[in-house]
Amino acid sequence: MPRTAIALASALAVVLTACGGGGTKKTATTPRARTPVATATTAPAVIATPGVRIPNVAPDTSISLPQGFTAYDVADGFKNPTSIALAPDRSAYVSDAGGTVYRLADANGDGVFEQSPKFASGFKTITGLMVAPDGTLYVSSTSKVTTVRDTNGDGTGDEKHDIITGLPTGRHQNNGLAIGPDSKLYITNGSTCDDCVEQDERSASILQANIDGSLLRVYAGGLRNPYDLLFDDRGRLWASDNGSDAPCATIDELDLIVAGGDYGWPYGSKGCDPYTAGTPPVADLGLHTAATGLAIYNGSEFPATYRGDFFITLWGDLGFTPQRAGHILVRVTIDESSGTPKGTTETFGTGFSAPIDVVVDRDGSLLVLDYGTGKLYRIVYTG
Repeated sequence: MPRTAIALASALAVVLTACGGGGTKKTATTPRARTPVATATTAPAVIATPGVRIPNVAPDTSISLPQGFTAYDVADGFKNPTSIALAPDRSAYVSDAGGTVYRLADANGDGVFEQSPKFASGFKTITGLMVAPDGTLYVSSTSKVTTVRDTNGDGTGDEKHDIITGLPTGRHQNNGLAIGPDSKLYITNGSTCDDCVEQDERSASILQANIDGSLLRVYAGGLRNPYDLLFDDRGRLWASDNGSDAPCATIDELDLIVAGGDYGWPYGSKGCDPYTAGTPPVADLGLHTAATGLAIYNGSEFPATYRGDFFITLWGDLGFTPQRAGHILVRVTIDESSGTPKGTTETFGTGFSAPIDVVVDRDGSLLVLDYGTGKLYRIVYTG
């Protein structure tokens, strides 16, 4: 079960709570607000580059980053958080594995989320969130996709509609969500097993539907457990995918997804060579690393060399490998000089317990969600 095959699917809440991911098990059900530092001398001095917003809390020195970068704990107390999504009104949503969505607000604009009330609940194992341009929240939970709206403006989702139901689940489930340049809805859906022939073609695939959930179809297949997905500024679709545990051990991947593409799963029938008939990955994310959240850096606060690079959270193994695998944030640089994208992966951040999602905030900082510690970190470039 390394690669969080079960832990990142329908049994995620049970398996990871039991295993702990190396982090502290939380007992609170409502996240607590962060307390800003009392004075400028409370935290070690950090000098910002122009335009950078330094959170009004002390740096979190448990997170190691490249020189010039600093991490801050800007929201915590979540119990096994799974996904984060930014909203047009500058708020953010965070889900937990138990089925609750919180709405985070930074009321005074100091980079710290002081408010985190419940927005919606009653879901089964949420592993994906997305906010549409009109502010509608899309929730990917076990076997279904649901829209949630706050129709009366009281900060709570009061209108819920299941727009897709009955998706195949088992060892894995439906996870990440994205809206394409074609205004279609795209959904990752993992396999029901580790390595088998699926009875439902929607398993181990990327699905496409209209924005209202209608006309659901398979867009691409052969992906054992695609977890997150996004579109780049050229309209290309990318996804993180978790490789197989047994009988074949195959790497986690960053894949460029094309319509009708086959990415090689199941592997056993191909003699443990996933690319005999499938499309090779763009980047190797390692064995048993549990690739989860995915973001492309499109901000202007990091050095120019980071523009267009991927940041990917590697949730980590559960101790099944001789050496600890994953539990880090990686940077993937894409070289397209040959005409075929090729990624180079390097470690960007360590000290996490089980990082599970990453997004680029509007100010150009990174927000990294840690399942194991229940914390939301903001990573800032301070030069």
